[in-house]
Amino acid sequence: MNALIIFTKTPVKGRVKTRLQKNLSQATVLKLYKEFLLQTVQQAKKVKNCKKIIACYPDESHPYLKKLAKRFGFRLMKQHGKDLGERMKNALAEFQKNGYKKVVIIGCDSPTLPKEYIENAFKALDKRKLALGPSCDGGYYLIGVRGAAPPIFNDIKWGTKDVLKETLKRVPKEMLPFLHLLPFWYDIDTPDDLDFLFLHKRILNASVQKTR
Repeated sequence: MNALIIFTKTPVKGRVKTRLQKNLSQATVLKLYKEFLLQTVQQAKKVKNCKKIIACYPDESHPYLKKLAKRFGFRLMKQHGKDLGERMKNALAEFQKNGYKKVVIIGCDSPTLPKEYIENAFKALDKRKLALGPSCDGGYYLIGVRGAAPPIFNDIKWGTKDVLKETLKRVPKEMLPFLHLLPFWYDIDTPDDLDFLFLHKRILNASVQKTR
């Protein structure tokens, strides 16, 4: 069995995507965040042969999350841990303990992430033990593990441009041959990121219309 977990925050006004609130109202940012999550779930739904989960922090009982999980057939669970690293480590450990061979975690900050990137992570884990999807801001949009997770989550300053670099430093030398890096992709955290997302979508839509 394999598992695909989407990590998300509970969609509460004023508590999600705070850097976008410099230019946009809290209500608008919340609406965008829900749309990002919806698009991520829609992409994840297309990935075959894996259990699909929405992992929420700090609370999984929000009506929007329940509605989304029911609509697409996802399981809801709560994230446990004092920071993002501990919560990812705990989620990976829980599913591996319950018999899942390969576990992949993605966020909902990359709503245009191609499903093929997720599929390639699962495929890479047939031979590798760790898969990382580096993001353009210095973090990563995906982590996948086969077997026990390596000690790569401790003492990371989450939300900084050094997350990926510090994570790679913590990969044991003997495990480096079993690491697979996916192509770079982008997250939506700042107003500039949002502008790029809108431009990217216009280009994608234009390409689709041209092929019809």
